Amino acid sequence: MSTIQNGRNGNKATVDKKGRLHGYNVVIDEALQANQDGDAYSIETGLVTLTDAVNTPVLFIKNNEIKSLHIRIFAFGSGTSTGGSATVPIIITIIRNPTTGTIVSDANNVAINSNRNFGSTKTLNIDAFVGATGSTLTDGSDHIKRQIPAFDQRSGSIDELIPRGASIAFKVQAPPSNTSVDINVGVIAHLEIDTSDV
Repeated sequence: MSTIQNGRNGNKATVDKKGRLHGYNVVIDEALQANQDGDAYSIETGLVTLTDAVNTPVLFIKNNEIKSLHIRIFAFGSGTSTGGSATVPIIITIIRNPTTGTIVSDANNVAINSNRNFGSTKTLNIDAFVGATGSTLTDGSDHIKRQIPAFDQRSGSIDELIPRGASIAFKVQAPPSNTSVDINVGVIAHLEIDTSDV
């Protein structure tokens, strides 16, 4: 057998006669590695009160980082709707690459944009804006649509990659005749690991 030696620490891997490499591997999930590196974040609107049943943009995110932003988890919560039917679900729509509308031009920052590594001081270079009743989003295309019961908390896995300059938004439509419902929308995301120098 032949061996390959690490010049930095002397560790060796063996190559057998069939060309198979024998060594010790440690496999770490990319999201965990990003968190350890201080590159994982929680982004959340905080409570938003919707006072009508119009399909309203409540969260807009544009990636200004050089690395792509990988969104892995989406979370949504709502209180009870005043005036709206308890049997009619709230509709969530994820919008691909929106760029214009008052949620963008008003530029009200989200309530939470927090590093998930409590020992890291890194911050995320994104535009992350929260909307309100009357906010608009005038372009982009529908990407995912879901129905969620009112007065519920839900989270789920998604797998959305937002390269530098790209954007994503979340719209919420309360049940017909709604006059007041509190909602919040959030994502858990991390920056893609640069493997070019691994």
